[in-house]
Amino acid sequence: MSINYAVTKKVDKSKGVVKERYYATTRALQKKPVNSVQIANQLAERSSLQNGDVLSALTQLSDIIAAHLKEGRTVSIDGLGNFYPSITSEAVDKPEECTANKVWVSRICFKAAPTFLNNVRKTDFVSLQLKYGRKSTKPQNSSGKDTIDSIPHQQSISEHNSLSDE
Repeated sequence: MSINYAVTKKVDKSKGVVKERYYATTRALQKKPVNSVQIANQLAERSSLQNGDVLSALTQLSDIIAAHLKEGRTVSIDGLGNFYPSITSEAVDKPEECTANKVWVSRICFKAAPTFLNNVRKTDFVSLQLKYGRKSTKPQNSSGKDTIDSIPHQQSISEHNSLSDE
């Protein structure tokens, strides 16, 4: 199993120098999400539970987690990680003006358990398309300059330590 990525160009303006840099991104390459039914089927295969029982438990789990998060509590699931609410508010001039009606939950955060994170980190990465091209092994063109091959290709990070080696 592997995570597909594409290489995208970004402008790095840090350190006072404008420089084009290339980064791996999965944003445009996400595979179809795994849904609750698929998770329920996989859990049922690995346990003595039926698909419907697992699906019901997953549905109830989200309701129960939401109830605890609404109380401002962190929800810790062994082997998975912690869920916790992040809040924000309108900017005000005086502390007493920061009332409850100006505060809201901005997002739900998740911090992976170390064992879960380490398990996910043990993955391969496959480049689906390098947007900047690569030097071709084809003969030079009529102008005498090397040609650039922009044909998408696959590359495994485990096979190549650096994208700049190409």
